[in-house]
Amino acid sequence: MFRHFAAAALTLATALPAASQDGIPLTELPGWDIALVAHRGLAPDLPENTMAAFRDVVARGVKVIEIDLRGTADGEVVIMHDETVDRTTDGSGDVTALTLAEIKSLDAGSWAGAEHAGETVPTFEEAIAFAQDNGVMLLLDIKQSDMLDRRRVVDITEAHNATLNVIVGVRSLDDLAEFRAYNPNLRTLGFIPNPDAIDAFAGAGVEIIRLWPEWIRGEDSENRGPIPADCAGVENCLVKRVQAHGRPVWTTAGTADRAELIGLIEAGVNGILTDVPDTLSQLLADIDAAQENS
Repeated sequence: MFRHFAAAALTLATALPAASQDGIPLTELPGWDIALVAHRGLAPDLPENTMAAFRDVVARGVKVIEIDLRGTADGEVVIMHDETVDRTTDGSGDVTALTLAEIKSLDAGSWAGAEHAGETVPTFEEAIAFAQDNGVMLLLDIKQSDMLDRRRVVDITEAHNATLNVIVGVRSLDDLAEFRAYNPNLRTLGFIPNPDAIDAFAGAGVEIIRLWPEWIRGEDSENRGPIPADCAGVENCLVKRVQAHGRPVWTTAGTADRAELIGLIEAGVNGILTDVPDTLSQLLADIDAAQENS
């Protein structure tokens, strides 16, 4: 699947249509496949990074789920976006200061609604077993922490025969080298720290690179940092730069705004991590139908 994305990027990166206006015909959008990825396993009104969320998005037809991995005080691997458990559970404290038993005792669902009361924080092992049973892939966001045992992440993946069914999302070249040393067959995605890192991550062998929507639009961002001067104000400049390396571009867009999603697709992205999978799924179906009937 991902080799297909790379080939499409090489073939079509120079054939993008002009800047989109509201109401652009869907037949004018790029014709390659777009990977739909459930960001933190989310869909509306679900507690992120929980088994309840994973079950729901699989039932909606999602084939790739992004999860965030962190290490506990006793060396286990759990799924949690934040450094602390405060926002998404009824507990408090750093993930790395709590044992697995302490984290498992927390309610990770009630904040999203009483119907999710008692939902627990999953382990990576629980998530990967679920993914294998349901034929979905996992994108692993490897959070920066000395407490996260990367060797254990690989061991669990291999124990479930899931080497080809995970994508390891790395945030540093050191992490990339470490995972490559453990298992060179793992697919990888670069959560690059800034646009200047594109060449280094591509040269080091990541298969996919994530760009923020602001970068794709040629905009500097207070949170994401500046973009290179030659791409400032130039839409899809960085997309073309990534695709010139033969790498697909994925982006993270939690929006339910179809016009914004259309703009990202028009700019040439190959995958979108989304909090609203139904919106993106319907848009992709509409694009396919329009192009088949044109």
